[in-house]
Amino acid sequence: MPAPIVFKTTHRVRFSDLDLYNHMSTARYAAYYVDHRMEGLRDELGWDMKALGALPFMAVVRRLEVDFIRPARGDQEITIRSFVREFRGPDAIVECAMVDGAGKELSRCLMTVAYVDRATNRAADWPAHVAALFFEKVAG
Repeated sequence: MPAPIVFKTTHRVRFSDLDLYNHMSTARYAAYYVDHRMEGLRDELGWDMKALGALPFMAVVRRLEVDFIRPARGDQEITIRSFVREFRGPDAIVECAMVDGAGKELSRCLMTVAYVDRATNRAADWPAHVAALFFEKVAG
């Protein structure tokens, strides 16, 4: 089985992301994880906003489970890594982790991304040739 391609992005927690306790607001975690995946699609697969609009399908986040381990704080640099763990019919199961500068885990996320056929506006199984884009090429 080929290794998954790992998306990696680095961010700095902004003032507007904080709650009254100088922790990143709960709702902002979802935005960071989704933005991270979109940046990865652009940087790793070349799927910028224009390219995404031209694809014959849409990738829709339909579920997001976040485990909060330690708070992310204002002005803290964080790194998010993620990869597609598996494909199950129309669902891509994506594992994500947010760490601080010392590599300590701040949160984890399990994201389910559905493949939606643009022509029918219905979920469909991820085609093998599209799913293969998320894994390292096998030498041979």
